[in-house]
Amino acid sequence: MDDATDRLMPGPEGKTPRFYEVDRGNKTESYISAVSGNPVVPEHLMMKERPIDGEPAQKKPWERPPTVVKKPKDPNQIGLNEEELEEYRNDPCWKFIRTFLFILFWLIWIALFAVAILLVFLSPACIVREKPNWWQTAVAYHVWVPSFQDSDGDGIGDVDGLINRLDQLRKSGIQTVWPSPFLISDDEKTAVRSFSQMDPKLGVNQKADELIEKLHEREMKIVISLPIATTSLEHEWFLNSASASKTPNANYSQFYTWVSKAADSNYFTEHKNLFYLHEKGNPKSAVLNWQNSNLREHMFNALSSWIDRGIDGFELLGIEYLARTPNGTEPEWNAIYDVIRDIRFHVDTYSNESKIAKGRKIALFSTREEAKEKDKKKMAKSGMDTVINYELGEVEKDTKICHKNEGSVATCVHEILSDVLLFHSLNEQVWPHWRFGSPDLSRVASRVGSRPHAQLLMMLQMVLPGTNNIYYGEEIGMRNLANDSKVAPQRGAMQWDETLNGGFSTAVGPPVPSNIDVANINWKRQYSEPQSTLKIFAKLAKLRQREDALKTGTTLIGRLVDGAFTITRFNHFENRTTGNIYVAALNFAEHPVKVPLTELPSHGKLQKSTIVTATSNCDTYYARQTVNFEAKEIELEPNQGVVFRYSA
Repeated sequence: MDDATDRLMPGPEGKTPRFYEVDRGNKTESYISAVSGNPVVPEHLMMKERPIDGEPAQKKPWERPPTVVKKPKDPNQIGLNEEELEEYRNDPCWKFIRTFLFILFWLIWIALFAVAILLVFLSPACIVREKPNWWQTAVAYHVWVPSFQDSDGDGIGDVDGLINRLDQLRKSGIQTVWPSPFLISDDEKTAVRSFSQMDPKLGVNQKADELIEKLHEREMKIVISLPIATTSLEHEWFLNSASASKTPNANYSQFYTWVSKAADSNYFTEHKNLFYLHEKGNPKSAVLNWQNSNLREHMFNALSSWIDRGIDGFELLGIEYLARTPNGTEPEWNAIYDVIRDIRFHVDTYSNESKIAKGRKIALFSTREEAKEKDKKKMAKSGMDTVINYELGEVEKDTKICHKNEGSVATCVHEILSDVLLFHSLNEQVWPHWRFGSPDLSRVASRVGSRPHAQLLMMLQMVLPGTNNIYYGEEIGMRNLANDSKVAPQRGAMQWDETLNGGFSTAVGPPVPSNIDVANINWKRQYSEPQSTLKIFAKLAKLRQREDALKTGTTLIGRLVDGAFTITRFNHFENRTTGNIYVAALNFAEHPVKVPLTELPSHGKLQKSTIVTATSNCDTYYARQTVNFEAKEIELEPNQGVVFRYSA
């Protein structure tokens, strides 16, 4: 019953419905076909479709594959389309080619990766260019504070006045200020009364901290001169040492050198039945005994105090008195170098350990008159960051150094500079430090007898490698005062503008006088002019802050040609010259000179040169002018100078 139901009933209880199956009986084929759902082809049609013997049977319409109509190829088509590529998908030949290329790609990639790893390990290490320390490229502005700016109308410059002028100094490219005098002393130099107190004539002691703060706010540095080996007779240490027989002062007995008899009065002076050692011919400046450990501790504390107060560097004054021969008349240099090493060690250690200094780099520098090359090397090796090159400070027209027959200072400047530059190129551990003027030297414009030549020397100094000291007023070409002035001729009032006292002071008849040329030679006027000594200084000082060629580049001095020569600065790194090349061409002669440029590096690129700056008497060249020096020479008129650059 179930089977019959299954066959006859359509799809009950989830069963799949299907057509009826019937007994053929007397039913016609058409009836059976209609009921069962199987189409029956009429016999007369089947006869027509039956194949003739030996011929292949023709497929019925429903058995033939559909006819594929190919789309016409797009004339803009590049390469094969999807349908055309389909023919090659399963082609054995193309399968093999694809597999081969896939494997080859990965083999080559792995090989190249392996070669890259080998190159990394086997290639020599690249030379890392170290960033110079701040002092190595500094333009240090040496200010004689009593002559710089009076803020209270008493006719003497002070620290408040210096603070008021800081923005103008920064405008002109100055990065470091070096105020002198600074510590309270008897002689404004080495006879110091206290190592912790600023000279009250310049302002109260708190003004020193304000000056340091104001400089650091402007991202500028400050260095001071520290008499490292001498004090005044009024210093607390000397007074205690002279009374060391009293119990409270016993520890000070060996702070100075005392003898019962002295043969040389130039170095020893009597005090309370004993003789003390002092600077030659200066009894006011007593010499400290650095061989005493108690004295060293006191001096190290003085250095530490100023480091914490923010001082960035020290000029160590009087180092030749750090150790003396038994009779006191000669310096004992080997012992002096040992003391300098100890000072260097203390300064570095304290700066690194101090929570205030936080590892700030403190510069130590000094000068040693008449120092030979070997002496400079020993000073640098003992711990001095720089040793000031004093030689160019001796350049003066019509002297034994610059003979009057030469007509100008060109020959002696070129000769001295060639020797000093050669020394530094052969002794890179001795960093160059240049000084053309100072509170103790006659002003450059007066020494060389020509303001145009002073301007040329300013241009020269600003392209030299290393640290540069600029004495206040040299950036505008100030001259010495008359010899009958109340102060040293080189310490005249700073010439700011054409007003009363050159803007230095509102006092009538101040103790520090101004020069008679203040109306024409002053800071305000030169800053407003397109070409001036001040503009040359400012332009090159700012360039030194950002151009590697001027900061740490190689230096070449050209040969002297009829009173003219060149100084070239460029980057020579890993045996090739890169970046901008700077050339200063200077003519000290009284006639035109064609200065050759054939010795310059990459001189084939001279056709695209740009003028950086030119002296104020130069009409041919001006800043940012594009010049073609393809002839490899530059013609300069008398007393003219030009700085130009071109790319390597």
